Amino acid sequence: MLDRLQADLKASMMAKDSAKTGVLRMALAAYKNEAIAKGLGPQGTLQEADSIAVFKKLVKSREDSVEQYANAGYADRAASEQAEIAILKPYLPAMLEGVQLEAAVREAIQATGASSKKDLGQVMKALQTQHGGAFDGKSASQLIGSLLN
Repeated sequence: MLDRLQADLKASMMAKDSAKTGVLRMALAAYKNEAIAKGLGPQGTLQEADSIAVFKKLVKSREDSVEQYANAGYADRAASEQAEIAILKPYLPAMLEGVQLEAAVREAIQATGASSKKDLGQVMKALQTQHGGAFDGKSASQLIGSLLN
């Protein structure tokens, strides 16, 4: 992921796309900060799951900002945050949604033998092991809660 990010940053700089360059520079800084936090140093390469977590965090932050700006009546700022999300999303894997997420949750419930809501943690752990960061934790948690009475 680091190589792709650096190549995309270089391409956006060559194309003089200042908006994309700014977002990619910020993403690269977040990536390097996470590498440093993991003890790998600024030139270290993160595991795939860790790099996905960095991008999920960046997207989540912007989604929260979009909501807050929209509620406050700052449509232009919300649109700017949406544009940043559009630049960051391609770095995330395809997310499980709808029927696919439900099938994955049912499979995890069956695999863990979960029978009540107190088993939510086990099911989430099985889902994480099986699908990594390819699902929204909040949506999965709500679905598990509705399936386990």
